[in-house]
Amino acid sequence: MTAAHKHGAEAWVQRVRETTRFQATSGTRAPYKPLLLLWLVGRLANGHGTAATFLEAEDEVGRLLSSHRVAVTPPSAANPFVYLASDAELWSVCTAEGDDIRAMPQRVRENSKHLREHAIGRLAPRFAAALADHELRDRLVGELLRSEFPETLHESILAEVGLAQHVRLASAPRDPQFQRVVPMAYEFRCSFCDFSAIMLGEHVGLDAAHVRMHSKAGPSTIDNGILLCALHHRLFDRGALSLDEDRRILVSQQLSITDGRSNRSLLDLAGRRMRLPQSAYVPPAIEHIEWHHENLFKKPARALA
Repeated sequence: MTAAHKHGAEAWVQRVRETTRFQATSGTRAPYKPLLLLWLVGRLANGHGTAATFLEAEDEVGRLLSSHRVAVTPPSAANPFVYLASDAELWSVCTAEGDDIRAMPQRVRENSKHLREHAIGRLAPRFAAALADHELRDRLVGELLRSEFPETLHESILAEVGLAQHVRLASAPRDPQFQRVVPMAYEFRCSFCDFSAIMLGEHVGLDAAHVRMHSKAGPSTIDNGILLCALHHRLFDRGALSLDEDRRILVSQQLSITDGRSNRSLLDLAGRRMRLPQSAYVPPAIEHIEWHHENLFKKPARALA
């Protein structure tokens, strides 16, 4: 990559980083624009061009947003579809006649019925051209994923937006000290279910997990670490499980298990105190637990009025 090319790639990465985010009343930054961007990059990679009507986007993007919402009320796809256009170097939204929808009154530009009938969004030409560079596309996608979502969710999100076959993600660097100390502190047992297994002399199926995401200022320290089996790590990162201030396990009411035996085993976790580390180590700090509860844990949904 030439110096000029590298500089151009960094400029696009910085542009994506600086895109404003919606904030919930709790102050949590929502990943709605990043999810829309990932969906648009996926459409482009799969040959659907640079334009998308709101009618095309509403259901698919709406499902993505609902899966990763930061408030109890399911979000509308209208918000990121319209307001991503605040950065004209990335996206614009107009009617078929060319009228700028962002310039319309709020009651019009956020009206889903009006958007279904009239709104057409387009990736900015220079941005779309830049995305033709596969190395840059991989870097942008990696930046969006790492900055907003736990690593255990990256593969599933890529599949949801149609990028699983198109993007190669560079592995995020891991702190070897964190990966070594956390399993020792928890005696190589899942702190939720006590799972422990050895294969060929090595412990398997256990992950040293961050309570507060590393990309959200979560340190790689023992007070932000917890040892979880692979299943409970993914459920914890997805917001299906969390902890309260007494370090008791919470199970989201949004979680629905179709298998009765699995359902019972998960419900049995509710209210159980997590397995604490050995006395020489500190347990997860309350400030990190509160961050997880407020930012990742899925609270009960409220229907839209």
